[in-house]
Parts: sequence; structure tokens; C-alpha cells
Amino acid sequence: MGRIFLVLVLLAVSLYIVKYLRTKLDKPPEALKKDDQLNQNSDENKMVKCLHCGLHIPENEAIKQGDKVFCSLEHAQREL
Repeated sequence: MGRIFLVLVLLAVSLYIVKYLRTKLDKPPEALKKDDQLNQNSDENKMVKCLHCGLHIPENEAIKQGDKVFCSLEHAQREL
């Protein structure tokens, strides 16, 4: 019974160490901060909703007709 408990404790500690090391080695904190700043400042990441079907697409890929936004030329023609 004691050996089973010892194996479980060692397993839990080793899993914790592996998880800790993976988070530390994946990306340095400076890179994470730069990625967050790029995502907040980038207009191409802004999503807009198609007036016809409701699909969300990046603003730079959207078809704009005045203040209306569409996902495709076909949807723009159907609505106008």
C-alpha cells in the first residue's frame, strides 16, 4: 500500500514539473507581450459581421457598400 502511494506522489510531482517546464520553455514573456500588442493594434484582426448571412470575417476581407458590410459580392448584390 505504501509503494502505491509513493508511486502516485512521484507521478503527480513529475507531471507538475513537466507542466511547469513546458510553460516556461514555450515562449519567453517578452514575446508574449509583443504578440498581445500586435493583436490589439492590428486592424486586420478586427472582425465584422455580414449583413446578409451573419458570418464574421476580417474587416480587410469584407465587401463594403456605404456603412453596410458583406462577406461576398453575391451577398452584397442580393441585399442591394
